[in-house]
Amino acid sequence: MRASLPASDGPVVGVDEAIRLIEAGQGEGLRVDLGGGRYASADTPRGTDGLLQRLRGHKMLTALSQDGGDLSRLKPPATEVTVAPAVREILDAAMRKA
Repeated sequence: MRASLPASDGPVVGVDEAIRLIEAGQGEGLRVDLGGGRYASADTPRGTDGLLQRLRGHKMLTALSQDGGDLSRLKPPATEVTVAPAVREILDAAMRKA
């Protein structure tokens, strides 16, 4: 995810809205406001699939930092998500701790 993008690079939406749009197949050209002047976009070879995975991870890490590790408010994705082995290890460790 990029730290910042020019203001004219597409519609700006929040993390939850971006996840909803991408899951509905309407996520092309989005800029996602992560807060604090930071934005994310589908700027990697994995495109919107990669952005969706990064946004889900961002949402989970934000929830963990704010709620002291309570993962119960995060709803699971509607479809199975493919993640890198290192990411799976981190998520598995977080679930064991919760």
